[in-house]
Amino acid sequence: MCGIVSLCYGSEVTALGHEAGELLKRLEYRGYDSTGASFIGDDGAIRLLKKVGAPSRVVPELGIDQQAGQRFIGQVRWATYGAVTDVNSQPHHVRCKVEMVGAHNGNISNTDALKPTLTAQGHKVVSDNDGEMITHLTEDAYAANRLDPAPALAACRSAYAAAGLKGAVPDGAFLLMDAARKADARAEGSYAAAFADPKVPGVVAVKSGSSLYAGIGTDAHGDFVVVSSDLTSVLSKTRMLIPLSEGEGIWFTEREYLVFTLGRDFAFSVPRPKRSKLNVRDTGLRAPFRYFMDQEIASAPDNLDEVLRYYFRAPETEGLFAAFEDRKDLCKALVDKVLALYEAPHETALAAAFGALLEDPVHRELATRVKAHADVLRAHRGQPVSDERQLLVDLERLDPGAQEALALFDLLFIWKKRRRVTRHLMELVQAIRETQKEGGRVFLVASGTSYHAALVAATFFNSLSGVAVFPCNPGMFRSMYLNALQPRDLLIGITQSGETKDLVDIFTDVRGRVPGLRRISLVNNENSRIPQELSEFYLPILCGPEIAVAATKSFLNQVAILYVLAASFSLTERKIAANLERAKDLIAETLRTSEADVEEAAKRLYLEPSLHILGTGLIGLAREGALKIREVVLNHAEGYDAAEFKHGPNTILGKNTLFSIQDLAGLLEVYEQHRDGRPFSGGIEALQAWPELVETRFSNYPLLFVCPSEERDIRITISQIHTHKIRGADILLIAEKQPELALAAAGQPMGQDRYWSKYIEVPFSGDPNLFVFAASVALQRLAFRMSVLKMEYLDRLTVADHGVHPDAPKNVSKSITVD
Repeated sequence: MCGIVSLCYGSEVTALGHEAGELLKRLEYRGYDSTGASFIGDDGAIRLLKKVGAPSRVVPELGIDQQAGQRFIGQVRWATYGAVTDVNSQPHHVRCKVEMVGAHNGNISNTDALKPTLTAQGHKVVSDNDGEMITHLTEDAYAANRLDPAPALAACRSAYAAAGLKGAVPDGAFLLMDAARKADARAEGSYAAAFADPKVPGVVAVKSGSSLYAGIGTDAHGDFVVVSSDLTSVLSKTRMLIPLSEGEGIWFTEREYLVFTLGRDFAFSVPRPKRSKLNVRDTGLRAPFRYFMDQEIASAPDNLDEVLRYYFRAPETEGLFAAFEDRKDLCKALVDKVLALYEAPHETALAAAFGALLEDPVHRELATRVKAHADVLRAHRGQPVSDERQLLVDLERLDPGAQEALALFDLLFIWKKRRRVTRHLMELVQAIRETQKEGGRVFLVASGTSYHAALVAATFFNSLSGVAVFPCNPGMFRSMYLNALQPRDLLIGITQSGETKDLVDIFTDVRGRVPGLRRISLVNNENSRIPQELSEFYLPILCGPEIAVAATKSFLNQVAILYVLAASFSLTERKIAANLERAKDLIAETLRTSEADVEEAAKRLYLEPSLHILGTGLIGLAREGALKIREVVLNHAEGYDAAEFKHGPNTILGKNTLFSIQDLAGLLEVYEQHRDGRPFSGGIEALQAWPELVETRFSNYPLLFVCPSEERDIRITISQIHTHKIRGADILLIAEKQPELALAAAGQPMGQDRYWSKYIEVPFSGDPNLFVFAASVALQRLAFRMSVLKMEYLDRLTVADHGVHPDAPKNVSKSITVD
């Protein structure tokens, strides 16, 4: 995925390197193949420091954190175009036609065609990296603009005047913005980028298909503007965000900024900064956790509280919310007035605006009308939980005596969002009913973890609604269904970020091919492209920012909402809410009671080179558990249906050629014990001379069964355990308490002295659908602990760049885009 970041102060700052290093480290989860930083000081010189390695290592090694300067552009790389080498790392300092520096995040898909073209145009292309291509494209257009500035300046000044803007903008800044637009027209792909000319004030950044955020603030070094691919890095500097939409760019200095459009219609704007709903603490690591993955798994019960809050009516607020419904006009007017506080540019202005709001007639009238519910307001004081809670916390800090008004505001926000969410839930249920009635198909399309949630959802729909749904990833959907779609079909996309390119492409293709087909999404980032531009409406996942690359809490919330959707066909709202409360308790109880068993299993399995997770009737959960192990432990793992394993994959049992690091150590130990001074040339000769070197290394193959509580599933699981353990399998079982299952797993096959088994017992649910929640969190904890154990083991062996990490494993990345 990569990540870029840029920071601009008004004059040279001695500690710019320290600020740059901290920002780069916040991007480490997005890329760790290489790290780079470019600095421009008051002397106008570009200083570039970059090399292969993660920010946590490269920043101190290169002394990035010791640099001074006025402007900074940095990048962390997750390699796609070009090998992991120093020369392919970013930023790129170019000077073929004009000196400038640039870096990008994303992919320039016509890189192979651009390289010879740019070379023919006189550019010295020194890498295979697509970031160099977009930098040279911008350089080429910028150099042409400088040679003949009149046309570009005329276009810029005309668009600037048309926007009613009057402040002075340097000609060089106009020329660089125009060059970035022209470069974007030649580039194909999705990216964000930042460029600077050391002789022109400021930095130009563009958002062309990849995430980019901008913020403005003041710190101990003075005024600044910061842009980044990552929202959390911006929030670490300021909560005042400059609105920046897809297909826009921004030129900025330490205090001035100008937003411009990419594409054909050239326009400028200076949008007012808005206070972010998030605080950097919302995306930070909290004690006692050392890893985000651990923290996010533990947050699952709280995240289900969010689902319960917005998808169901609560008895304690029904009377108050009925009063809100009676005066919807008044309530909506007050909500708009509170939301306007986000535009206050600083604390003093915020305090003044809040004071005026408390005296506003709209607030006074509504406060009077809800006095009959004063007990509800009192009970809610001091604990805001709505999406606007950070604003309300800030307001309480400014005026501690306004708690009752703030409680009213918070409950208004909950009421407003709940009525939208519940309306859309019922609309989606009705859309599925109509699709089924008309003979259409319901497609659940998603990637990665979200696809596994869709597979789990199919079992919910089968057991609770009698509706057949078709879960598929974008590639499956495109190859198997895209050309056979009908207007009566229904497309439901499931995505954490709302910006997954594969899914964006599916929504775009479906919109173009079958305009009448309804497109709806389940999404965590409510402000992203899929819900805002490509969906008729959406349902929010409500799990908050997810920092660790491996999805955990978003999976559980997706499963919860898909359960609510399926159960809405057969159960009452009260029963569904009660079941979700039970699911929340099951997760918390599993985390509390299974810790020792999970730790024992993790210690047994973390160095196993391969394992299979076999879900009895739960292929989605088996695949998700296997994906977590592959992602963060970097061991091979495969998810299969339990009964299907015997149709071929079971050949892995018994003797196989899967050997671990521990097997290698044992091999050397046996060799030392048996060689008796006999010389050999090494390799195959040694193995032929001492076959016991290999024979002693063969071991049982681990199978992890996940079995729900239905009688048929228990029978199948018992049969499969017996079938496979006699052929060389060790058995790990995740299930509710069931004596026959326990006996099947524990019984040692005759002649299998090295047989190992473990039963991780999860709390009794009384419902196979709710079992999924307990089993999911047990699998997540197992993957997490295996990851930490393997990481620590490889660190002790001083294995360089092994890439095992629970938060940022190698070769994978994700984008944090929730705001």
